[in-house]
Amino acid sequence: MKKILKDKHFLSTIIALVIPITLQNLISSSLNMVDNLMIGKLGESAIAAVGLVNQYFFVYTLAVLGINAGASIFIAQFWGKKDIPNIRKMIGLDMVLSIFVSILFSIIVWISPEAIVKIFTKNPEVIALGAEYIKFVSITFIFSAITQVYSTSLRSIGIANPPMYGSLIGVLTNAFLNWVLIFGYLGFPAMGVKGAAIATSIARFVEMIFIIISAHTTNDVIPAKLNEIFGFNFEFIKIYFRTSYSVILNELIWSLGLSAYSIIYAKIGIREVASMQIATTINNMFMVLSIGVATAASIMIGNRIGEDKEELAIDYAVKLGILTPMIGLVSGVALWIASPHIVSIFNINKDTVEMTIVVLRIMAVFAPLRFFNVLMIVGVFRGGGDTTYSMLVQLGTVWFFAIPAGYIGAVVFNLSLSEVFFIICLEEVVKIGFELKRLHSKKWIKNIIHDVEAMSASI
Repeated sequence: MKKILKDKHFLSTIIALVIPITLQNLISSSLNMVDNLMIGKLGESAIAAVGLVNQYFFVYTLAVLGINAGASIFIAQFWGKKDIPNIRKMIGLDMVLSIFVSILFSIIVWISPEAIVKIFTKNPEVIALGAEYIKFVSITFIFSAITQVYSTSLRSIGIANPPMYGSLIGVLTNAFLNWVLIFGYLGFPAMGVKGAAIATSIARFVEMIFIIISAHTTNDVIPAKLNEIFGFNFEFIKIYFRTSYSVILNELIWSLGLSAYSIIYAKIGIREVASMQIATTINNMFMVLSIGVATAASIMIGNRIGEDKEELAIDYAVKLGILTPMIGLVSGVALWIASPHIVSIFNINKDTVEMTIVVLRIMAVFAPLRFFNVLMIVGVFRGGGDTTYSMLVQLGTVWFFAIPAGYIGAVVFNLSLSEVFFIICLEEVVKIGFELKRLHSKKWIKNIIHDVEAMSASI
């Protein structure tokens, strides 16, 4: 630990990236918290409806994040080489793919919003509320796609503040419009769940505009001519997918796995769904630091590999592997202590309050393990270009352990929500052995931009 604290360059680099990235994630989580608090005043059915619909948006978001994460690996390594032309091409490819996915997901919603909600529940009231909400929110998919592309690009070249400010503006806009449109203030009618959807849509549009302006005014890398941004060819696309397909597949199938958890919880009861929605929203606010550290790790390791400093990349990975679980322990203790106080502000009955506190404390116990696992999969392995292995570990533990075990617990043995959730969380324990073995093998280090350089040299 003393060795880590003495490495001033390592600490200053990680802090400069982690703080704005973590704050952005915290702000984004706050947006969900604001939604849940205000929608919670409409009752547990409203909370459940928005929570279940957000599973679909979550699948979409992670599909886009998978595309962005794949691009980020390349951009980080290109930035290590200061290869601006290929950075611009990668941003263009990222934009095209992300917008295509956003349009695809929107079309599915426009065809049958009710069918999407019915995947998760058969409750008529929840289906009606959820369908109304998702129809409006679907128009924001393209806003979110553009925001994510620019945010990812900025962070990958070391500019992490604008995405944070964009999220803050989005949250403040959403909170104000929620107050106006859900409850009917300033002369507007009270629109309930529909009002929350409209508020979210406007907030995401405002955030997108801010990020676009920031991306074109804070640096001289992203602003470029159209032929520079969209100058990629088929070979460039092939090289991108060779590394990124596993990241995209991982995010998509993992998000489907988390949606499968929601189906499992719905098998226990709608009250349990509401409880998990609240617990997950609260837990995400305590987990934002893990995503911040992992994202920063991915960028730092990618930059070092791009600079051909592989031993330094290994050193960073080891130091972060020691430091991150300690941060997770502190976060878990804070979550354990704060759980009763935070849950008490929600407008839910006493039984749901008690159930949610138990779930949150299970999350707190597993926090150090989860911090480490997120670091390895999202940070170290992806940053090193080892995307296929991280995908296999993630999907294998979710689909071949957590989902079958959780389903059997809920449906066959009729276990309570806390018991089922504890079983699902054991997935975090299973992951560690695979990750430690890979970390020590050093096989996760892959310079993925060599193929692009070879292609450029041959043209």
